[in-house]
Amino acid sequence: MIDIVETYFQWPVLPFSILLCLVCAYWLLVILGGIDMDAIDFDLDLDADMDASVTDLGMLGLKWLNLGEVPVMLWLSIVSLAAWVVTMVFDRDMINPTFQQNAVAIARSLGIGILVAKLLTNPMRGKLRTKQPNTVQDMLGRTCSVITSEVTPKFGNGICHVEDGAPLRLNIRTFEGSIPKDAVVQIVDFSPETGIYYVKETGDHLA
Repeated sequence: MIDIVETYFQWPVLPFSILLCLVCAYWLLVILGGIDMDAIDFDLDLDADMDASVTDLGMLGLKWLNLGEVPVMLWLSIVSLAAWVVTMVFDRDMINPTFQQNAVAIARSLGIGILVAKLLTNPMRGKLRTKQPNTVQDMLGRTCSVITSEVTPKFGNGICHVEDGAPLRLNIRTFEGSIPKDAVVQIVDFSPETGIYYVKETGDHLA
């Protein structure tokens, strides 16, 4: 047993064994409900007309690898497992490898792991992304009804009905003037600092 453990935690397989332990711990926490699956994730927002700067090309490279298209921890799990398997198959019997031998073996296994992750995640592109409901972009332009006595630049609440889910109770304000209860207003702006939506009157009222 000790010999097996030593095999798993010696060079050049050591970095991939550590990485594999970390991703296993992550998935265990997800299964147990300790963290959300999207706790470690990011999106790549790329403009098709952007200039081809070094940074932009790097982002395009990440997107080509499907990072940002699938959950990053799923991608990293495939890379670490594939690289670990390749290293164990080809390099587990290396005796006192030199720094150069370790570097070559790690680079080769990592490259193969990345390629495997690219191929396996191609069919998943965009299918595993969870869309955040009722984002600020979604809310702008929607209408809601005033449920307080009025809406002013300092006071007011409204109810916004959405297609999927319960109605949303929002803190709403006007830029100037007041709007009476039961008026239908349109959301025109949002303040991320205060969490307040700014509205304008549409001229309609609840029946």
